[in-house]
Amino acid sequence: MIQSFPRFQLRLAAFVVIFLSACDVKTGYSTAQATARQAFIDHRNAALEDFQPCSRTGTTVLATLVAESLCTTFQVPENYAAPQARQIDLKVMVIPALSDLPEPDPLFLLAGGPGQAATDLLQVAQVFSRARTDRDIVLVDQRGTGELSPFDCQMDEEQTAAFEARDPGFDEVLAAQLQILRDCLSAMDASPQFYTTDIAMRDLDAVRELLGYSQLNLWGASYGSRAALAYLQAFPATTRTVIIDAVAPTAMALPSFTQRDASASLEKIFQDCAADKQCKQAFPDLAQHYSELLERLASPQPVTVVNDADFTKLETTIADFEFLSILRQVLYSREAQRLIPLIIEQAWQDNYKPLFSLTAQYSQNQINQGMFLSVICNEDYPFIDQAAQTGTDYLLEFTMFNSFVYEACAIWPKREMPASYFEPVTQDRPVLIFSGTLDPITPPQWGELVAETLPDARHFILEGFAHGTPFTQCTATIMNSFIEAGTLADLDGECVERFARRPFFITPGGSSASND
Repeated sequence: MIQSFPRFQLRLAAFVVIFLSACDVKTGYSTAQATARQAFIDHRNAALEDFQPCSRTGTTVLATLVAESLCTTFQVPENYAAPQARQIDLKVMVIPALSDLPEPDPLFLLAGGPGQAATDLLQVAQVFSRARTDRDIVLVDQRGTGELSPFDCQMDEEQTAAFEARDPGFDEVLAAQLQILRDCLSAMDASPQFYTTDIAMRDLDAVRELLGYSQLNLWGASYGSRAALAYLQAFPATTRTVIIDAVAPTAMALPSFTQRDASASLEKIFQDCAADKQCKQAFPDLAQHYSELLERLASPQPVTVVNDADFTKLETTIADFEFLSILRQVLYSREAQRLIPLIIEQAWQDNYKPLFSLTAQYSQNQINQGMFLSVICNEDYPFIDQAAQTGTDYLLEFTMFNSFVYEACAIWPKREMPASYFEPVTQDRPVLIFSGTLDPITPPQWGELVAETLPDARHFILEGFAHGTPFTQCTATIMNSFIEAGTLADLDGECVERFARRPFFITPGGSSASND
């Protein structure tokens, strides 16, 4: 009975459309418009008949929202140039509009990474509750991501625990990662060179056709912004609006600028702390202590790690590349950045507990390694000038990350991408852009670069924000209003000017200053 309920709703919605379409004077639609609208909803509802209620468990995030949604697997060619060859399945999730008369232009959410599954974006979907009143929200797990990915190129939890128990050094970690990739490549049936953004956007448009949508509204953050721009470039006629956050264009050529941009973010923390009376008083030698700490960690230092779950202790070591890896991840969060002066000072005093307390939230890796490499190795790696990066001293170095990308892309399958994919996006559609001033990986300059070639764009830069800005009442209101209007004209962004960096934590208990 429960499983048949969504289909009953769809049939009821179709009946309502048929009834209302005869009343075009009252609804404000012309007869032709009412006929087209009815045709769209008939198409959409017929397609959704083949969907099923999305599966959920007791641990499903936002289970109520999942219960209101419909899911299916959608088959596409792995290689569109050989459509009769290998087929792959994509997971498609539709969060139906609350209205019985949904608009024919839904909101598609595009995930980051690259390598994150779109169906992990339910918290973002909640941000668009206003848009959902009249529009479906659609999440398509991009090829190579999620539960249907053909790539299994990571250690499982048991293997990871056993490997970490050996307390491996830099070279051993890198060698192990590369061996996992070689084993993965030898065992897989998939052709990784076809899991790139340009092809994935063809998948997205195929889903649009499946459900009968006339145009799409797109939201994408981080790598998702690259995907959204790629769709706009390839399918301008079926793009209505685009929202991009933490912009990551192909010009970034990861990891060419990662050390530069992250170092600038960390330098800003040092400057802001020095300019803040309480932070400066608590950490008067922050930059110096950071340098001294890295010098010390050049040789692995012994540490005792306490498991908060069962209070067991593990005697291990920490080296500079491990410390910097965690610090780099902390920089992504507006809230966690507030802890960085305290983390550095405590580590300088040989207390790594504040640092290790943050590792748990980053241990759940939602990025599929294989899909990540298919994108980076085809779209970024060919444009990396490794020689230009040597001999430069950065405040925050990514030796492990950069070395992994260089070595992994040397063995990962690649193909020649179309040159047009890398051209600046110039399509005349309204594009709303958000950036955070403290973003360590996609700072505002990348949003500015994209905006320069777009005929109809507006760029909001949020003071005190790091990587991603959607979870505020201000940005949510702006985005929902933009989707409703379909234009940047008269869009009210005054609330953006009220943001500022939040106060630093002076002690583990917080700061005496008030939050915004």
